[in-house]
Amino acid sequence: MILRPLRAVLILILFSSCAKIGYLTEQGLGQMKILTSAKENSEVLKDPNVSEDHKVKIRKIEKYKQFFYQYWQREASEIYSETTLLERDAVTYLVIASKPTEVKAKQECFLFYGCFPYLGFFDENSAKDYVSKLEENGHETYKRRVLAYSTLGTFDDPILSTFFQYSEYDLAETIFHELFHTIFFIDDEVDLNENLANYFGKQMLSLYFKDREKLKRHFENEEKSAQIMQEIVAQSKNLESILKRESWQEDKKVFLERDFPKAIQKKCDELKVNHCWPLKMKWNNATFAAFNTYEKSQDQIKELGESFNGDLKKFFVFIESRYKSYQKKKSEIGTSFEKYLLSR
Repeated sequence: MILRPLRAVLILILFSSCAKIGYLTEQGLGQMKILTSAKENSEVLKDPNVSEDHKVKIRKIEKYKQFFYQYWQREASEIYSETTLLERDAVTYLVIASKPTEVKAKQECFLFYGCFPYLGFFDENSAKDYVSKLEENGHETYKRRVLAYSTLGTFDDPILSTFFQYSEYDLAETIFHELFHTIFFIDDEVDLNENLANYFGKQMLSLYFKDREKLKRHFENEEKSAQIMQEIVAQSKNLESILKRESWQEDKKVFLERDFPKAIQKKCDELKVNHCWPLKMKWNNATFAAFNTYEKSQDQIKELGESFNGDLKKFFVFIESRYKSYQKKKSEIGTSFEKYLLSR
């Protein structure tokens, strides 16, 4: 298990530019440290130096995992059988950059792995250094913490102590989301994988906790946040229009300082949201690029799922059967599985 990430790093270094060697090496070593620092859950639960609150969360995650695989009648994988206790407030720090004249994330490309609209760092100081370099080159940046991530089956992911920062429902939904990737995942369909995991994660959350009144409020708050994010996406389109003007610099300043906060406050007031979280953030082109990922397919998947009258297993069988059909005639279809699935 130790040699596999090391080999991957060495291959990438061999075929990468000098500028990226340091980054690839650091990330490979960071990943290895997470894996090699992991201890069996049973060992962590016996450790007197581990807080009782953390132990409670580990036991809950084990229960979520057991419930998930029993529900789907699948053999449990080794995922979340170990725990890594991190000495930082996030597992990674994502940095997204954009030019001052466009709402578009800067692409970072790697041989074999393709291009990404961000870079992730296990070390926050490295993330800060990268931000400084980008800003020196005229880019606008957005850095955010990531509490959970998955290697998507490449390794048996451990529980990370950063998970423990989640509320009860957010923790359960995150675990169900990541576990769904272990039973269904399609290469090169990032958005679809995430949208399906989002949908099934929420449905599994409802099944596990059933009719709790608090859960109802949780979903109501999530729906309000989704509407606020849709408003952010709509406002980003306004910003894109502004950037095409000759007077874009002055107009952009007015938009960021007056028009955008006003529109967001209005949306929060309409939804009766007291904690209007976007107003507490620093907004620029990179921030909008990061949030400009709301996909209509999320709603389409929800609509498709509801057509099975709440029968989650039937919906999943349908998705699997559609994928088998898609694989047989993929070359003649000439489109993504996401489009094929949603155009039934």
